Amino acid sequence: MTGPATFARFRELLDERATDESPVAFGRGGARTRRDLAADVSACAVRIAAGGAGRWLLCSDDSYAVATALLALARVGAVAVFPPNRQPETLRHLAAGAVGVLVDLPGAGPGPSGLETLAILGVPAAGAPAPNRFDREAAWVEFRTSGTTGDGRPVRKALRHLEDEVVALEERLGASCPPGLQVFSTASHQHIYGLLFRVLWPLAAGRAFQRETLLHTQELLPRIAASREASLVTTPAHLKRLAAHGGLRPLRRICRTVFSSGGPLDAETAKAVAEQLGAAPVEVFGSTETGGIAIRQRDRDGEAFRALPGVELARSEDGRLEVTSPFVSVGDALPDGRARMRSADRVELVPGGGFRLLGRADRVVKVGEKRLSLPEMERVLAGHPAVAEAALLVLDERVHAVVVPSLPGPPELEPEQRRSLRATLMAFLSGHFDPVLLPRAWRFVVALPRDAQDKIPHGALAALFADRRGRRRRPSAPRIVREGRRGDEWVRELDVPEDLAVLEGHFVERPLVPGVAQLDWVLDTAAASLGRPFRLIGIETLKFPEPLRPGRRVQVVVSFAQNPSRLRFQIRSDARIHAIGRARLGDAEPGARRGEPS
Repeated sequence: MTGPATFARFRELLDERATDESPVAFGRGGARTRRDLAADVSACAVRIAAGGAGRWLLCSDDSYAVATALLALARVGAVAVFPPNRQPETLRHLAAGAVGVLVDLPGAGPGPSGLETLAILGVPAAGAPAPNRFDREAAWVEFRTSGTTGDGRPVRKALRHLEDEVVALEERLGASCPPGLQVFSTASHQHIYGLLFRVLWPLAAGRAFQRETLLHTQELLPRIAASREASLVTTPAHLKRLAAHGGLRPLRRICRTVFSSGGPLDAETAKAVAEQLGAAPVEVFGSTETGGIAIRQRDRDGEAFRALPGVELARSEDGRLEVTSPFVSVGDALPDGRARMRSADRVELVPGGGFRLLGRADRVVKVGEKRLSLPEMERVLAGHPAVAEAALLVLDERVHAVVVPSLPGPPELEPEQRRSLRATLMAFLSGHFDPVLLPRAWRFVVALPRDAQDKIPHGALAALFADRRGRRRRPSAPRIVREGRRGDEWVRELDVPEDLAVLEGHFVERPLVPGVAQLDWVLDTAAASLGRPFRLIGIETLKFPEPLRPGRRVQVVVSFAQNPSRLRFQIRSDARIHAIGRARLGDAEPGARRGEPS
């Protein structure tokens, strides 16, 4: 692959007469070749062309389906809108301003807002051939920022922004990724890092990629071990779990490169990966607005990030990083087609075109007329042996702390233990910070809330402090830790708080979660899996083998066995089954949010 010919090569490959049988994707959905890709894109483009150019909502768990739809949209000159999650309300909101919807959800029927929902694959070709535009200057993808310091916002990318970054990635990192290498990923393709590293770059460079996202170690590591050569695209939280207890060591001769992005990777995990695989992970630094900025491998670069090809770095008067590159899509446009943007990251420039991070400028706050770096307090707090992770935010001009204790875990923390730990941590911080800066409210959780980019959204942290006036409000629902597809199942992990509102008056001495509440969690999870509302026709079987007590982390598992009207479900924690059953579903009544028994 050379220069800007990346997508020109796609134009040739997407000719319906293409005969190239080199692999594009593999996984549960079946292996696909370049020849298959050409046919699938052609069929999809015909349907999109019939619907018209404009914004198309694109939502799929299948990376090959996403690649197919993206290339079809580029061919027609339309824009792919990636939702930040698959929640029905999110999809309904984004679909309201879209020309159409491209999804491959189970049982896809009429889409949000009554728009037609098209299955990306298996669409019969009909009508005249679609145009083949591939306009470099035209908008191609619309992302949503993660909202780590506030509400997320839309960011558009032209084809050239992503095309030029793919070229830069191959120039800088291609030597470590041979053409026959298989790409595995735990990073979502709905965000820019995952889309580039698990879909667009492999497509352009001729490397096959895994279609599904395997988040669980027991599934992912054996799949990588079965390949001849592989690379892994992941995030810091996943990488930390994968490297724990030497989990990557069996892949030393197979996994050529590990990429990590979405947040800071701790030095201990980077060192563990280097010891197990023979090289530290490639840490990728960038943002939705700027695209990729720089990379580092700690065993070679230490703490310094080095700029990607085509990226110019500068430091502003207030110490923030200024980025000028062809990948920047927000900021000051330059005559040569590049753009310049000042980030919120404070840096120290180093010789040779690199920098060291000094923290976020937008996380230096003023409390009681005193300045506080939230990352600095988080670092100090995480240094206490009783703390595994910590995140801070400012609400009503006071610092609030969310802490993941090391041992024992939050489900075992009694109220007195929480009070004791809070006092211990306050005393610890008082040795480092002025009293006015110390956190005034605390939450102890099993895990910090993270989005699909492995970032900690500001809104999710704020939601843990429902009442900012000091009055404690019982949560009406458990906190969703994470969710996603695992084979034919949709799995949602929930933290069940000890003060859940539905527990009020329900066995005060030994509180139990009522069965009706558990069933409600199942139906909400089923709606997330289907991506649409439904009507509950009836419960065929329902058992509660073991009582569910608050303070646990549970998994709600739903599956449809290829039939969206037949729901199977379980609620479990560790080896315990708390609920199990089967239900029949039907189409939702107009205006329904999820569905009620008929």
